[in-house]
Order: sequence, then C-alpha cells, then structure tokens
Amino acid sequence: MTRSDITVAAVGHHPAAVIWDLDGTLVESAPDLASALNTQLSSEGLATHAVSDVRLMIGGGVPKLIERGFAASGVVLNGQAVDSRVADFLTLYQACATNNSFLIPGARYALDRLSRAGVCQGLCTNKPEGVTRQITEALDITRYFGSIVGGDSTTARKPDPTSLLACLDELGVSARQAVMVGDSTADVGAARAAGVIVLVVPNGYTALPASELGADGIVGSIAEVPSALQDPAQLMAAD
Repeated sequence: MTRSDITVAAVGHHPAAVIWDLDGTLVESAPDLASALNTQLSSEGLATHAVSDVRLMIGGGVPKLIERGFAASGVVLNGQAVDSRVADFLTLYQACATNNSFLIPGARYALDRLSRAGVCQGLCTNKPEGVTRQITEALDITRYFGSIVGGDSTTARKPDPTSLLACLDELGVSARQAVMVGDSTADVGAARAAGVIVLVVPNGYTALPASELGADGIVGSIAEVPSALQDPAQLMAAD
C-alpha cells in the first residue's frame, strides 16, 4: 500500500473514523506503569528498572509487561506465574495510574480537530478498560471517543484484530472507512488483520524505529495526524 492509498479510506477529506492506540500514542503513561511494576518487583526483593527501560517493555498488555519486567530482573515467569501477579499489579497501578501520566504534546489538538471535522474516534488499547477510562477521565479526553475497547473488553488483545473490529462495530464504521494510529507492531498487526489502514507515530513504546513497524505511513508527530489524513503526501514513507 502506498501513501496515495490512504485516500481509499477517506470519506470526503477525512476517513469516517480514526482509531487510536493509547500508551505511547496519545498518552505518556510509562512513569506510572514503571511505578507500579517497580513496587511489585521490590515487594519480591527484585531489582527495579528505570522508566526509560520500562517504556520498551510496554505493549501486549499487563501480562506481557509483568513477564518482561521480571525477566529483566532475572526471573523467568511461566504463564500461570504471570497470571497470578496480574491482579496485584492492577491494584498497584490503579492507585497511581494518573499520578504522572500526561497527554503527549499535540494529542489534544489532534483529537479536537478531528472531532470538529465530524470524524468518529475510537480508542483500542491492550490496557484493561477500567484503568483506561480512569486515565481518559483524568485527562479529559473520554468525550472524544465513541468507543473505548480495552485489553479485557474482548477475547483477545492486539495484534489479534478482535478488539479493533469490536471498536469499529461499536462506531458503526467499516474497516475500509477507518484509519488506525498507533506506535507498535501490535497496532500494525491488528490493523493489517482487520483490513484497516494504519499510521504510526515516531518515538513510541518500541525499540524498533517507526520505519520498521510495517505501517502504511509515518506521521511526523501526533499533531500532524489530521492534516496528514487530508493530504497523504505529508506522510513519511514506512519502507
């Protein structure tokens, strides 16, 4: 798919819907995720991690974060051992989820501009829905979304397309009328499987450069998303 194919999804000058990822795309949530993870690690006598390191562990949901965090501290957990720690992590995280998380610069501008243009917007994240809504309420962005689908809202997390398709269904928009905006291979994988055009922002929660994520295009910054959807020539090539 080329940059000009972005217009395939367009209704007028914008797509009918934009589906956003949360962590690393709209919200800088790593400080609070790191706080919860480090508290859990400390409670088991394990080494903690810098926020910059935790940023690269995010993606795939809470179980993956726990698995990666413990592995980086020298403890390999099997599936059952990970699952048994999820509830404790969520208790810790819910207590601090809005302490130091903030909107990435340009996010509110992009959300507001698309809203004013009449574009439906949805949120599709691997973060549990409850804490997702806790964060969107604290940051005053819940009102922008016609659908919020979390990692526990459906039977599977991204890169499985189930949650993205559920988000589109709730918005009443087809895959060909939508664009996904994210920052990771999970976002790209879900969009590909759902048949949705996908753009990525740079400097997200991944060790891979944006050019290697396999997206249809790269947006220079989140603030540029609305204008890039109107003029795909603004997108940087993703190959």
